Amino acid sequence: MGNVAILLATYNGERYLREQIDSLYQQTFKGWTIYVHDDGSMDQTCNILREYAAKYDNFIILDYPSQHGAKNNFFSLLQAVQADYYLFSDQDDKWCADKIEKQMAKMKEAERSNPGKPVLVFSDLFIVDSELHQTGTTLWEQERIYPELLTTFDKAGALEFVTGCTMLFNKRAKDTVVFPADNAVMHDSWITLCVLRAGGVIKAIDEPLVYYRQHSNNEIGVNHWVQYSRMKRLLNIKKSIVANYKHYRMLNALGYGSLFKYLRYKHQYGKKCHEHLRDMMDKRSQNKQT
Repeated sequence: MGNVAILLATYNGERYLREQIDSLYQQTFKGWTIYVHDDGSMDQTCNILREYAAKYDNFIILDYPSQHGAKNNFFSLLQAVQADYYLFSDQDDKWCADKIEKQMAKMKEAERSNPGKPVLVFSDLFIVDSELHQTGTTLWEQERIYPELLTTFDKAGALEFVTGCTMLFNKRAKDTVVFPADNAVMHDSWITLCVLRAGGVIKAIDEPLVYYRQHSNNEIGVNHWVQYSRMKRLLNIKKSIVANYKHYRMLNALGYGSLFKYLRYKHQYGKKCHEHLRDMMDKRSQNKQT
């Protein structure tokens, strides 16, 4: 299967860290190594990491200066570690036991169908509270994410929904990543766009494989934009403009093209999302009638 690296970035994660690491060691797929870099924790995180390093040979702590944030920390791990396949791990989630097994099966299938290509696989997530209680929905359902629309660099430019903790990608995909990544909004969106820019393949698993914990200390959490009222959307228009500007600046750094092109594809994606939603509601209505 090749050498598989799990890249774990930590910072003041003592509350949930053990549960996440334990979920990694409970994976049905074996043959991986955890590489972890701490970003300057001031709680018991480093002591917890040392406990696991003493217990497991495949738990490796990398010692170098703080990277000042999750994005840069994950990028630093990716640059420091050499492997055939890579996964990112947050410090506060919990992985389903068959996550890596299912992702590797999807990866191998995609590599057989696309020999020599960069391949990235990702999945849906359960949205859970701090105690891992499900909120009754998944990320794709709540955010109205349609992975089948993620096809080319041009079309995908307006999208940003490959969540880092669900990603598995091969070395060819890593080799497409452009550094320095100063304009990256986050590591996952930058890597996804780099893979598409290079003509790589993105494959989605329509199944939640991660318990995506939402709590007060999330650096990046679920965007409840779709639940906002019309008034709240108007009040948050400035935030939306800033977010779109940052996203376009990231795309432009990768040679995407004009702002008009970005806005056109973003509008097209919005229309397709509404069409998908309408079709889903029609099907549910028909099912109720029958």
